[in-house]
Amino acid sequence: MGNKVFYGIIALIVVVFIAIFIVVSNQSSDPESLSESGYYPYTDKEPDELSGPTIDTLDNEDYQSNKTPAEVEEIVNSGEGEFVYFWSPTCVHCQEATPMLTDALDNIDNEVTQLNVLEYDQAWETYGINATPTLIYFEDGEEVERLEGNPGSTEGFEEFMTAAAGE
Repeated sequence: MGNKVFYGIIALIVVVFIAIFIVVSNQSSDPESLSESGYYPYTDKEPDELSGPTIDTLDNEDYQSNKTPAEVEEIVNSGEGEFVYFWSPTCVHCQEATPMLTDALDNIDNEVTQLNVLEYDQAWETYGINATPTLIYFEDGEEVERLEGNPGSTEGFEEFMTAAAGE
């Protein structure tokens, strides 16, 4: 009788561990569980394909306009004037510049599309990106103006954006 109880307890422990493993596995593959806000713009990637630095930015309000390369291409070719911000979560210059860009966008009432070049490294070649951050203004599918690097201030971004868009 003692052996049956012992093996029963062992079997119960194994079943509990398997159930915990299944629950944890399902949660980690759910994109919305990666961030407190549920924000997950990388719809063409599985959560386990994302780098740690990208996951760390999911709840950062400065990075809430991310698109996939296909979405960026559609936006660029829409015929509308659009700013596209090429950035990387591992770029210290991006970490300094992005809050200034966000403030500039608020000040001039404009929007930007963001593309994370760490996750979508083909953008370096596709758009001729030499460094991050890079802000490009597109109109009618063509590049009009480009700002490479951190301009150092909110006003620097504002001046570039108003000049590039002809406002």
